[in-house]
Amino acid sequence: MPPQDDLRSLAHARLVRHRVLAAQAVPLPRDVLAVLVNDPSRSVRRVLAARTDVDAWDLLRPLANDPDLRTRQTLAANPSCPADLLLTLVDDPHGSVRWDLPAHPRADRRVRRKIIESPDEDLRRLLAAQETLDRDTTEQLLLDPSEEVRESLAAHTPFPDVLARLLTSQSALVRAGVAQNPRTTPDQRHTLTRDRSARVRATLLKFVELDDEDLRLLAKDRSPNVRWWLATWPTTPREILEILLQDPNEEIFRQANATLRHHHS
Repeated sequence: MPPQDDLRSLAHARLVRHRVLAAQAVPLPRDVLAVLVNDPSRSVRRVLAARTDVDAWDLLRPLANDPDLRTRQTLAANPSCPADLLLTLVDDPHGSVRWDLPAHPRADRRVRRKIIESPDEDLRRLLAAQETLDRDTTEQLLLDPSEEVRESLAAHTPFPDVLARLLTSQSALVRAGVAQNPRTTPDQRHTLTRDRSARVRATLLKFVELDDEDLRLLAKDRSPNVRWWLATWPTTPREILEILLQDPNEEIFRQANATLRHHHS
């Protein structure tokens, strides 16, 4: 690292590349950081936003409202960015900044609560997809008005009681989310195999391993779409494919035949 006097000179240098060198210095003194955070060059500010070794995050608060999108994106992706700055980024006008926040390692309950209150449905959906959610956040997402958010929660929640409650949802989309969750019990999968929505039944066979009884039932499903997916799926057992070879739908017959031949190749 250059001597501190040289570093301060670099921070005020006319050439951007010199100020970038100052921004990359380890360690970076507070007074130099305070100068560089307001640097007119976005290249300098982007370097600061990417640093994971900064102690003086209070000085970097302006970066959360930086006019340069790339700077804010870099800050949101920085695993060391503290929750206080993440709270500001939840309100960022650009989705590419906001959407990094649900999975951020520093996103605490305050950040999650603010995401839940956000009008950005995609942001809430990404939060619901996090498998490390605390119970309080999960309970709040259960009440989300968006079916897409609750579907995401259903597909990823590790809480058995939450999964059971979502299984009884009136929304076929939410139940299809449950069908994606590998934590469903055999009894729940048995129930989903008999779901009134073909979408749910088709989703189920794509995401989880079903027992022979359930597969035989799906091979006789009233929905051609469900039977077609079963005929297509590479893990469908030979016994089930042979049932589908008797299907009155010619397209399903052809697909089952092709999958069966592939099993032997």
